[in-house]
Amino acid sequence: MNSKLVKKIGILDGMGAFAGARFFQMTLEKITQGGLPIPEIILNAVAVDDFISDPSKLKLAQRILSSRVRQLNRQKTSLVVMACNTAHLIHPSLRQISLCEFPSIIDLVVQKAVALGLKKVGILASPMTIKTKLYENALFQSGLKPFIPDNNFQKLLEKIIRAVISNSVDAKDLKNLKLKADVFIALHGLDGLILGCTELPLAFPASKFTNIKILDSLDILADAVVEHIKN
Repeated sequence: MNSKLVKKIGILDGMGAFAGARFFQMTLEKITQGGLPIPEIILNAVAVDDFISDPSKLKLAQRILSSRVRQLNRQKTSLVVMACNTAHLIHPSLRQISLCEFPSIIDLVVQKAVALGLKKVGILASPMTIKTKLYENALFQSGLKPFIPDNNFQKLLEKIIRAVISNSVDAKDLKNLKLKADVFIALHGLDGLILGCTELPLAFPASKFTNIKILDSLDILADAVVEHIKN
């Protein structure tokens, strides 16, 4: 194979290591299932302080991630992706310094929702992602109607997100997640539900929801990598 034709992909993760590992495996599976050449993949697991509930740590995260993007620039990547929804608070500034394509996971998910013809979309995400309206604003701008969980449901989501990060998910919390999601969907008559934190797909029983479209942000991001390799 001509090495010049092999794409070079940079993956920023580490904000949640298990989600990053899932994304890496999922992407490789999609690539091989599509009969595509395996690209050179640079997995950059970034150690940053928890900024999910502490906005003061976001500036430090921005400095660290900016340095990683510049490092990927030097490695001449053809695509960079970031396997963390909350970190997309600083995606615009990171994209400005990237020398290659650097798609937003938020934009990709919303584009998928539009393509599916969804109208009323629920957002399950970290407290920071919900508070800063990353998905809400993008959905509104695309003509979709977003809905966010009540405070109790948000607290459960945060607990589960942190449990996934520490590999300590409790079965009772997962059962409660399914129950609260059912109520949330029925209350607002949702036709779509965004898993807007890359940890959530590791805990969310998507297969048990048969009458609503589940938008897995990691899965959609992996599809973007595959499309890049195809082109």
